[in-house]
Amino acid sequence: MKKIYLMLLLAGLVACNKENPDGGGDEQALTCEISIPEDGTTIDLAEIQALTIKGDAEVNTGEIAAVELKIGDNVIADVTEVPFEYTYTFPEDQQTGELTISLTVTGDEKASASDEVKITLIRSEEEQTATCEITAPEDGAAIDLASTAAMTVKGGAEVNNGGVANVELKIGDNVIADVTEVPFEYTYTFPEDQQTGELTISLTVTGDKGALASDEITVTLTRTETTDPADGTFTDARDGHVYKIVTIGEQTWMAENLAWLPKVNKPEAAGLRDGLQYYFVLNYDGEDVATAKSTEEYAKYGVLYNWYAAMGADNAEGIPEDQNPSSVQGPCPEGWHLPAKAEWQELVDFVASELEPVQGNGWYNEIDYVWVYEEGLKNVWSALAGLEGWAESSMSSENPDLENGPRDSYGFNTVPSGMCWQTGAFGQNKTDVSFWMPHMQSYGGAAITFTNNSYLPDFSKSGLSQYRGYSVRCVKD
Repeated sequence: MKKIYLMLLLAGLVACNKENPDGGGDEQALTCEISIPEDGTTIDLAEIQALTIKGDAEVNTGEIAAVELKIGDNVIADVTEVPFEYTYTFPEDQQTGELTISLTVTGDEKASASDEVKITLIRSEEEQTATCEITAPEDGAAIDLASTAAMTVKGGAEVNNGGVANVELKIGDNVIADVTEVPFEYTYTFPEDQQTGELTISLTVTGDKGALASDEITVTLTRTETTDPADGTFTDARDGHVYKIVTIGEQTWMAENLAWLPKVNKPEAAGLRDGLQYYFVLNYDGEDVATAKSTEEYAKYGVLYNWYAAMGADNAEGIPEDQNPSSVQGPCPEGWHLPAKAEWQELVDFVASELEPVQGNGWYNEIDYVWVYEEGLKNVWSALAGLEGWAESSMSSENPDLENGPRDSYGFNTVPSGMCWQTGAFGQNKTDVSFWMPHMQSYGGAAITFTNNSYLPDFSKSGLSQYRGYSVRCVKD
C-alpha cells in the first residue's frame, strides 16, 4: 500500500514540473490603456490649442519598469510613470489630418503591452475680422501752421486670420499713395496754401478674405499771424559762407549759428583746460576741416567754440557786462562782433515789447484744484525759437503758451544745437541752446541759454566752464 502512495505522489510532482518547469509563480502579464482622448476623436485646431492625454497600466506580478508615450513621432520624455495625465500643446505649425497616440509599457520581467488611439485634427476657418487705428496725431489735436510745416501720421491694423490686402490713408481729399502697409509712419508736409479749419484723416484696411475696417480722426489747423522778419543775407569773405540775417529793432543779427571753422579739434581737446582756442563740430571726432564741414550737424548747427575761441584769443579776459556794443570781434567776420549781455538784453526787451501778454509762472492751488498764473508775461522763447528740432516742453502746465511750441516770429531761428562738454564728450538735448557772451564770471564764461521750459532766456550768473563748446551768434557793428 505504501508503495502505491509513493508512486502517486511522484506522478503528481512530475505533472507540476511540466506546467511550470522553473518551479516559480504565474508568468508576468501587462495591460495598458489610453483612456483620454477616445479613439476617433476630432479636434478643431482653430478652437483647441492643447490636448489632455490620460493613461494607465496594470501588471499581474512584478513591477512596471518603463513607460513610453508617443504623440505622432514625438516621444514624450515627461511621461515615465502610470497612471499619468499629460497636457500636449499643439505647435503653431501643427498639420491637420490623422494623429496617432501610442502607449507602451514594459515590465521588470520583460513583459510588455501597448495601446493606440487615432484622432483627427482639423482647422476650421473663422470669419475674418479686421481692426485699424490712427495712433498719431490724436483726434482733436490743434496744429499751428505758422510753426508746424509737417505732420506725422501713424497707424496700424490687425486681422484675426489671414492678412491685410489693402491699405488706404486719406488726408483731406488726398489719398496717400506711399502708404500701402501697416503699421506705418508717414510725414505729411502741408502745402503752402493749406487752408485752416478742420482736416479729416481716415484709414481704411481690407483683409485678404474680405474683412473691412476704418478709423477717422479730425485735427484743427490754425495759423498764428507773425511779424514779417526783415531778412537778407551776408557772405563771409573768409570762406564764402552765406548767412541769413535779420533786423530786429535797431539790431541786425545773423539768423544762423556762426560756422567759421579755421581748424577742427577732436572733442577730447576740451578736457585739456589750457586756455587755448578750440573748435568743434557736433558728433565729429576728427581733425579734417573738409570732412567736418560735410557733416549734417555742421550744416544745421554750425560750429561749437570754447569760450577762448569765442573771444578770439588764447587766455582771453572778459569785458564788462554792460558794455554795448561789446567791440569783441571774436570769430565773427569783419563788421560783426560777439554780442555782450547788454546787447542780448536789448534784443529780449524789444521782442517782449511787441508780444501779446500771456499767463505763466503758474502754481497749482490744491485747495481749489485750479492753476493760478501771473498775468502779462511775454513768451520771448517762442518768438525767437526756430521751427525745427525742439522737443515738447515739460513746463507747459506752469507756462501754458509753451504748449504752442516755437513760432520764430522774427526769423531769428534759435535751435537746440548741442554742446561739447569739458570732459571731451558731445551732448545734445532738444530743450535748450546756449550762446557764449564776452564776459568772465566767477566760475567760467558767461552764456545766455534759451530753453523751451521758460518764456525768457536765462543769463548765467556764475558762468559755465569756459572749456565747453557752445554756439556763437554774431551781431552787426
